[in-house]
Amino acid sequence: MSNWKWLVFVLGIIVVCVVAFTTFRSVRRKRDLAETLLWMDQTYNPHQGADNFGQGHGWEIHYLRRGQEEQVTEKFKTTFARLGGCNIAIDSETLPEGVFSAIPSTHKYTFNLCDIDPGSIKIKTFDLHGKDIFNCSDPEQVKLHELNCRSAEIEFLTRNRASVINGEDVETFMRLTGKDHEVRTSSKTNKAWLLVDDVPYANRLAKALKHAVELCGS
Repeated sequence: MSNWKWLVFVLGIIVVCVVAFTTFRSVRRKRDLAETLLWMDQTYNPHQGADNFGQGHGWEIHYLRRGQEEQVTEKFKTTFARLGGCNIAIDSETLPEGVFSAIPSTHKYTFNLCDIDPGSIKIKTFDLHGKDIFNCSDPEQVKLHELNCRSAEIEFLTRNRASVINGEDVETFMRLTGKDHEVRTSSKTNKAWLLVDDVPYANRLAKALKHAVELCGS
C-alpha cells in the first residue's frame, strides 16, 4: 500500500472513531438527562403510590397559631413538567384555604435548562408556622426563635441574568363573572423556583436539577 493510501486509511479510521465517540457521548447524555428528569417527575409530582402519600413534594403550607392549635392559612402547590429535550415547565397554584386565603391564582413558567446557570441553584429554608415567615439562613435566629425549618425553596437564575423564562399568571376572582372573572398577564423573568415540603429531599432535588442543567449546557 502506497504512503498516501495508508495516510487516507488512517485518517478514515480516526474520523470514524471520532464520530462514533461523539455519537456515543450524545446518546449517553440524552439518556442520562431523560432518566434524571424522569426521577424528578416521579418523586416531586403527585403520583399514586409515591412518596408523601402520593401527594408529591411541591407543597408550601402556611400556618397561624391560635392558642395551642395551628390553623392553615395558605397553601401553594408546585408541579414540574417535561416538555421534551431540555424544555420544562413549572406550574404553581395558590389554593383557597379558609378566610385567610389569598386570591386563587396559577403561575406557569416555561424555559430551557440550557439557559439556567448551574451555579445559581440555591436552597432556602423557612419556618412557616407563625404570624411571620422566618428565613432560616441565620443559625442564631434559628436558635433564638426556635424555628421549625422544614420548608424549602430551590431558587435558580438564568445565565447572565437574561430574561428568557416565560411567565404566565392567572388570577381568579370567585365572586365575579364574565371577563372580570380572570385576569391573565404574561411576562419574562430571569428567576424561578421550586417549592419543597421536605428539606432532605430538597437537597436531592437540587442536585438532580443541577445535573440536568449541566447535561443540557454541555
